[in-house]
Amino acid sequence: MSGRERTYRPRARTTRPLGEPRSANAPPSQPLSPPEKRGGGWLIPDPLAQRLHQKSGLGKRTKDGILLTAEEVLFCHWYRHVPLPSDDEWFRSQLHQDGTLLRRIIAMDVLRNGGERVVPVDHLNERFESFPKFTWAVRWERHESWMSHTGFSQVRLQRTHDPLDWDELDAWVDSVNSLGHVAELCVIDDEFDTTVYHLSRCHPNGSHVRFSDLDEEQKETIRASCNAAQSIDDGFFLNYPSDWPLPAIGIPHFSGRYLRNEEHTFLNDDDGEGAKNLYGALIEQGLLLRPGFKYGCRWRAYEDSIEAAHAPWLIQPLAEAPANWEEVCLAVRLAEGVNKRWVCARFTKGASSFLNIKRVG
Repeated sequence: MSGRERTYRPRARTTRPLGEPRSANAPPSQPLSPPEKRGGGWLIPDPLAQRLHQKSGLGKRTKDGILLTAEEVLFCHWYRHVPLPSDDEWFRSQLHQDGTLLRRIIAMDVLRNGGERVVPVDHLNERFESFPKFTWAVRWERHESWMSHTGFSQVRLQRTHDPLDWDELDAWVDSVNSLGHVAELCVIDDEFDTTVYHLSRCHPNGSHVRFSDLDEEQKETIRASCNAAQSIDDGFFLNYPSDWPLPAIGIPHFSGRYLRNEEHTFLNDDDGEGAKNLYGALIEQGLLLRPGFKYGCRWRAYEDSIEAAHAPWLIQPLAEAPANWEEVCLAVRLAEGVNKRWVCARFTKGASSFLNIKRVG
């Protein structure tokens, strides 16, 4: 190889020092006064309060100004030239009172970086009847008027090592969606970097022939072939008397058909339907499932034939799903690195549901 190899410089990490603005705008000629403690918040008086509230969606209106949360105080300090109440002494005091404050400070900084409005739900009680537990803020995109529009997303915060309760997470996503918002998750790592995800319900479906589409004669012939199949290395090998009618099931090899155990069990089901578990439910949705070992999941799922298109889905059953957000990040990053969508799937009481986690920032 001729020439010099390209060199890369490490990305500069943000350290967010106190006492130094992070805005390119010049400070006002007359220094602003620091916020004052008022009840459960920090008061900035009018007329500055009016501008911060109307233009930037900061603070909750009170009769003579706005009340800020601690994370909003830091945001105003860095981007609106507002002094801290008592420099680093105030900051240390706030951390002592609330050990989870750092995640909110980081999220407020990052999610507002593009000009979006991010408003803590504590400020929105008069506009919204209620919010799901664990929703921290509502986010408005730049083009949306935060005072009249209902908002784009509800934001939830997690640290990478936080345990993951999939039942609770499913319920949160459903509650957020029912209010017309996108479920948005901001995960903060131990370096105080962030990764943002959108969580949504999805419905993987394919175009393959389903077992339930076959007539009774075909089903009986398949069952007979399965009963006569030879048990081999973690699967079954069978011969079929004519063209195999289910391209989505089994692998053609050695002039026969190799079935994985889950495929053999599904086809050999006495009631002829077999959709009694997650595998059966996916197959009956017209998908072709192949092992996802190379991608760190149970299945890769094809909507069309393998020859026609790549598998768009990587599906992980709930029982094998990640236990914390660090593991989720790894799974989603791998999936999107090969242009696939990562899905956590569950099957309960005869019904299946699918949660897609998509990295957006």
